[in-house]
Amino acid sequence: MKTLNSPPKKQTEIKNIPMVHLTDVHGEDQNSSFYVGRLEELPNGFQTFDSSHRHSYYALFYFMEGEGTHSIDFHSHTITENSLFFLRPGQVHSWIFSKPVKGFALKIYPDYLSEHGGQVTSFQNYPFFQLGNENSKLTVEGAEQFKNDFERLLGEKNSKSNSSMTYLLIQLVLQQSLKEFNTSFADKISIDSKLWNFFRLLENHFKYQKTTSYYAKQIGTSSGNLNQLCQKQYGKSAKAIIQERLVLEIKRLLLHSDLNINQIALTLGFVDNSYFSKFFKSHTDSSPETFRQLKRKLP
Repeated sequence: MKTLNSPPKKQTEIKNIPMVHLTDVHGEDQNSSFYVGRLEELPNGFQTFDSSHRHSYYALFYFMEGEGTHSIDFHSHTITENSLFFLRPGQVHSWIFSKPVKGFALKIYPDYLSEHGGQVTSFQNYPFFQLGNENSKLTVEGAEQFKNDFERLLGEKNSKSNSSMTYLLIQLVLQQSLKEFNTSFADKISIDSKLWNFFRLLENHFKYQKTTSYYAKQIGTSSGNLNQLCQKQYGKSAKAIIQERLVLEIKRLLLHSDLNINQIALTLGFVDNSYFSKFFKSHTDSSPETFRQLKRKLP
């Protein structure tokens, strides 16, 4: 694979995918660490929301009522009664509501839990936020309990009386989400620590490190063992996972940035435009140019 091993020293100033923070969405008076609110109170402009940006926070969206479509990193999900969605920082999402929605949103910065006594990696205790989790939606079974937990959290947040209680109630919502996730995906809740380290490294280095051997060495195992772990957990090789992460980023940049094809290739460590196009087409059956044109024409 003809790629760079380090970022190019000089690049043209170009518009990449912007990073959106809580204050960008909810105003300067927004709590600096988290947000909780009702989905029915979203501004009118958010009823059809094409999110061409990356969030800097984790998010839960709980739809008690309403219908529509919620797309997360090019995977489309149906919004139905009592559907719960999970997003990690960096993911791109959009939604269209065909019927009015009711429910709750909880958005939390990555360092919120550690600031209140948790570990820096506390969010990785929740499999629905783990890198490598492919289950972005579930249907809540304990709907009344979940609603009550959110109502209590929202009431405490609005009263601004006790930050410690608010923190505990956020953890309650996360634990209730974990219970629902474990019920829905009982066979997918455990991930080997080496796999967690693999995904963490992959997220930080996928642009310029694209070989299984690099990640295996970094996490202290062999390429063969890393492949076995990936096959057991996901039914695919480590190489396939690395390439899927790269293809996802190419798609994000094609649709949500103004970089041209050559700039995208350089940004992701490819030194040969022809190879870049062949790589993308081998995974999508479409050239980068065609993918961009077709997707941007869709309503």
